[in-house]
Amino acid sequence: MTAPEAPAAPEGRLSVALRAVSVIAHRDLLRQVKRPGVLFSQGVQIVFFVLVYAVGFDGMIPSVGSVPFSAYVFPGIIAIQVVSIGVASGQTYAWDREYGVLRELLVAPVPRICLPLGKVAAGAGMVTVQSVIMLAFAPLMGVDLTAGRFAAALGCYALAATVFSVIGLCLATVITRVQTLQATVQLAMFPMLFLSGSVFRAQDAPGWLAVLMHLNPMTYAVDLARQTLLGGGGLLVWWADLAALGGILAAVLVLLRVRSGR
Repeated sequence: MTAPEAPAAPEGRLSVALRAVSVIAHRDLLRQVKRPGVLFSQGVQIVFFVLVYAVGFDGMIPSVGSVPFSAYVFPGIIAIQVVSIGVASGQTYAWDREYGVLRELLVAPVPRICLPLGKVAAGAGMVTVQSVIMLAFAPLMGVDLTAGRFAAALGCYALAATVFSVIGLCLATVITRVQTLQATVQLAMFPMLFLSGSVFRAQDAPGWLAVLMHLNPMTYAVDLARQTLLGGGGLLVWWADLAALGGILAAVLVLLRVRSGR
């Protein structure tokens, strides 16, 4: 009679979980790269926002304080891309569930939280790479982009991509039907985008609108990125924005852990 096997060491379980997260992230990244049409449409969306807000409105609104309007809205334009793709990334989870792929992945001997975390890593990683490309155009928008500001802004957008990717996954675990999830994401995106101060000065909003803006998690991402790239003048102090995003991330991670099971 053979002796029972000893339980795996904590380090072994952690390495298995990390490997599972990396495999799922790699699978999702390959799927995104193999769909160039989606990447092209995302690029067209950014060009549209730049032309309309940063260029078209620049003639009507020459500056916000001492900052050119094109430079003022540029951090918000990048945030729009980060948030919209991050929230929409939860739909890959829903499609995997719809076609039975999720069931196959869940039988693997790893914690179930690894599956959504792998998708978060893939979505946040892809959006962060896109942020690097978009930040390269900052000087054309009138933004004085130093190496320090570039690194800090990249960190801001990476954090925002993680937060909103987790939010998208939480929505996908709560809403089971793909069509309902798509409609819910579209319904949530417009108020989230336009109540964030991404394309207007949040300090000038009336009191009732300011209350709604403070309830919007995207407001803190936009405000933090704007202060990082433009050097101050935000709605809140930078550490308050950072603390708010950190608190939101902790809350949605707990929710994701509960919804994903063991």
